[in-house]
Amino acid sequence: MYYAKELMERLRGSHQVVIFGARLVAFQVVNCLMSKPYQLHIDYCLVSSLNENQKCLMGIPVIELEEAESCIDKDAMIVIATSEKYRCSIESSLRAFGYFHLIPMTFESDLWSEVQGNYYQSFWAMRGKKYLTVEEELSVVRQRREDKNPLVHIYSVKSHVDRTLKEDCSRFAWEIPIQAGAALTEQRICEVSDDCGDNISHKNREYCELTALYWIWKNDKSDYAGLCHYRRHFELEREDLEKLSFSDIDVILTLPVLNFPSVREVYRHDHVEQDWEMMLEAVRKLAPDYLASAIELQNGNFYYGYNMLIARKEILNDYCGWLFPILFYCEERCEKKEDAYQSRYIGFLAERLLSIYFIHHEDDFKIVHVRKHFIE
Repeated sequence: MYYAKELMERLRGSHQVVIFGARLVAFQVVNCLMSKPYQLHIDYCLVSSLNENQKCLMGIPVIELEEAESCIDKDAMIVIATSEKYRCSIESSLRAFGYFHLIPMTFESDLWSEVQGNYYQSFWAMRGKKYLTVEEELSVVRQRREDKNPLVHIYSVKSHVDRTLKEDCSRFAWEIPIQAGAALTEQRICEVSDDCGDNISHKNREYCELTALYWIWKNDKSDYAGLCHYRRHFELEREDLEKLSFSDIDVILTLPVLNFPSVREVYRHDHVEQDWEMMLEAVRKLAPDYLASAIELQNGNFYYGYNMLIARKEILNDYCGWLFPILFYCEERCEKKEDAYQSRYIGFLAERLLSIYFIHHEDDFKIVHVRKHFIE
C-alpha cells in the first residue's frame, strides 16, 4: 500500500521543491524525501530569519523569506516542516509573499506520518520482509464464525485538562473513553476511569496514558484490547473491529516515527540522555534477552510512537508484564524533573520500549500497520 500517492506525484512533477524550516523536523523531512523511495531534489530551505538557523542543511542552502523572491518561483511547492504550533503563522507569512502551493508536513500531521510510512515500507523491502497493512489484511476477512463472538475494546485516553476539540469525532464513537489520572482530580469526564480496581492512576503525571494501559492490563477482559488518545486515533471503522475479531492479526501498530541520525540521538536532543541510559540498564538487568533489540532500536531510524497499539489480550498482557517492571525500575532511579514536559519521561521511554518489545517479537506475531489521525 502506497500512501499519499497524489501528493508525491505533485511533488515529483514540480520544477522547484522548497522546505520551510531548517531545524530538527526539517532535518527528518529532508532526509526522508531525498532518500528512497522518493529521491526528490530539494532546491532550498526557507526560514523567517537566519538568526537562529544554520545557513546550510544537508548541502541545501537555507535562505530567509525576505530574500526568497530572487530565487524561489511563486509556483514552487513549499513543504512546511516544523512543529504544529507554527503552522498557521508560517502559512500566513508565505501567502503574504505570494506563495500558495503549500504542503503542511508538520511533525504530528497525518501527511508526514504517511510519507514516513512509504519510507518504512521501502526499508522492509530491503530487508526482504513483507510490510503488512490493516486495510489489506482485513480486506480478505470474509466470513464470520458463528461459534465465536470475540470482544474488541479500544480505549481512548482522556484527561480533565484536555483541550476542546473543534473537529467532529463522531466517526470514532466505537472507542471507549477512559479517564487517565482520575486519582488526581475529583472531576469525572468518562464512565470508565483508571482509578478503580488494580491501578496506578496516581502516577499519571509521569506515566501519561500508561496509567490507562496499566488499568486495561489488570482489569479488561476482552479478546483484543487497544489504546489511543483523544487527539490521536486509529484510522479504523466500526466494522473493522468485527473483521479483526475473526482475522489472524496479532498486533496493530501505527506507522513508525522516523528519526535521523538515529532514535537515540533524537531522544538525546529532545529529552534527558541519562534517562535513556537508565532504560538500557533496566533492560540489561530485567530483560537481558531484549538487549540486542534495544541496541538495534537506538542505532536505527524508526520507533513506534504514542504508546498506541491494538493486540490480542494475551499479547498485551505479556507486553505489560514486561514493560511496567522496566518503567518502575527507571522511575526509582531517574532524577525528578522540574519541567512539566520532561516530567513525562516515563511515557517517552515507554514509546521506545514498545518498539523494543515488538522488534524482539517481529517473527513471533503477525504485526500489521495502521494510519493514525491527529486532531490539530
